[in-house]
Amino acid sequence: MLEVLSISQDDSVFALWPEEPSFSNTDGKIWFAGGLPHPGFQEAGNIITINFKGKKQGIAHVAFGQSKILADDGKGTNILVFLKEAKYFIREKPIAFETVEDIPLSVFSSTHPEQDQWYNNDNPSFQWSLMPDATGVSFILDQSPNTVPNNISEGLIQSKVFEEIADGVWYFHLISKNEAGWSEPVHYKVNIDSLSPYPFEVIIDNKGDVTNPKPDLYFETDDDISGISRYELKIGEGEFHSLLLANVNPFSMPFQSPGSHRIIVRAVDKAGNSVQANTLIDIEPIEVPVITIWPEKYIAGEEIFYLEGQALPEIEIIISLEENGQNVKEWYSKSNQQGEWSFSTKELIQSGIYSLSAKVQDERGAFSNNSDAHKIEVTLSGISLGVFTISFKGIILFLSLFLFLGFVFIGYLIYNVGQKKKILRRESREVRKSVSRGFELLEKEIKNQIEMFDSRPGFDKKERKLYDD
Repeated sequence: MLEVLSISQDDSVFALWPEEPSFSNTDGKIWFAGGLPHPGFQEAGNIITINFKGKKQGIAHVAFGQSKILADDGKGTNILVFLKEAKYFIREKPIAFETVEDIPLSVFSSTHPEQDQWYNNDNPSFQWSLMPDATGVSFILDQSPNTVPNNISEGLIQSKVFEEIADGVWYFHLISKNEAGWSEPVHYKVNIDSLSPYPFEVIIDNKGDVTNPKPDLYFETDDDISGISRYELKIGEGEFHSLLLANVNPFSMPFQSPGSHRIIVRAVDKAGNSVQANTLIDIEPIEVPVITIWPEKYIAGEEIFYLEGQALPEIEIIISLEENGQNVKEWYSKSNQQGEWSFSTKELIQSGIYSLSAKVQDERGAFSNNSDAHKIEVTLSGISLGVFTISFKGIILFLSLFLFLGFVFIGYLIYNVGQKKKILRRESREVRKSVSRGFELLEKEIKNQIEMFDSRPGFDKKERKLYDD
């Protein structure tokens, strides 16, 4: 649906480009990697500007693949949360309908539809429509923009194909005839380039360092007719990537691992003709690190996994643990000024026979080869639950904590019940005291009432009996 015409880095917030922007219309992909020095960038800004051209009517989707945005926090933390897909609706240019009387004479080429574009087809075909009252046409193809055909009719035809036309800029001129005479001429330009650009060579500049992981490439050629449109680069078994003309001479290659890499550079002119040059680049590895101390047997969950070694001074060490040729663990360390390095971890590793090796990477990005591999027998002091591994010590600690919390909870329940019993006993005593005081007051009140009824203090025999009952 879409075709990339150009990519611009003008007004970009990026100052550094580890991988210059490139694209492949064949694969429908764009690649780039960029950044800027500390303290980074915290505002809205432009990274690159992509100029697209719609190829046909429909819906075009522009989405981001595997992408990262790294924070300037010293760790390169990926802060990318989500990427939104863009959707573009491509529509054909509306056709303006006119009455027959108003339709002018017009010419179209099915083989060369764009008059400002170059084509490698040297057999141009032209088509035109005739007025209902037309009686004949006259035409000519030459390299003059304003030629008027002669008044000799070629008949009542509506198309013409020319074969094996020489390279260059050509013009098709057409006039039509009716009872009123010959019309004004119409002109149509076609640009033809059927020849490839000149052969060229690729020169490699590694700055005199055979371990340089990012050598520069120099290459250039010319095309006499349409001119060079772009260069395309292929490294090894990868795919061709389009390079902007502004990014060559030199072209800084992306980081390459040690070894031999086949380089193919293809020059493409504006008509699509191409020529390519091949070369081979050899990148030597930097000095291999040495592992001097390692455990031949390791009980994961009980012991500390400890390594020591020797390497170039102040360089990053990449430690790999492999099982059956598959990398299962990767750790990092760094050597000191004397080239000494060490690494330790209590990380749990599943039981098995592993191969341990190390390599280094310097500040330029250059790698060494892997060191000699060492066999390590790992025994896991624990259990494995899918992707999770738990040591026996961890299990014991968990169970101990669980039992401790259980005892605490039971103790809390017992304490809580005891406290409630104390409260109930205290409330019961208070109720008994309150009831007892109530009866004493009632007894005293009854006695006073009896004495009040006979107006004499004390009780006689009948009153005593009534009171006691």
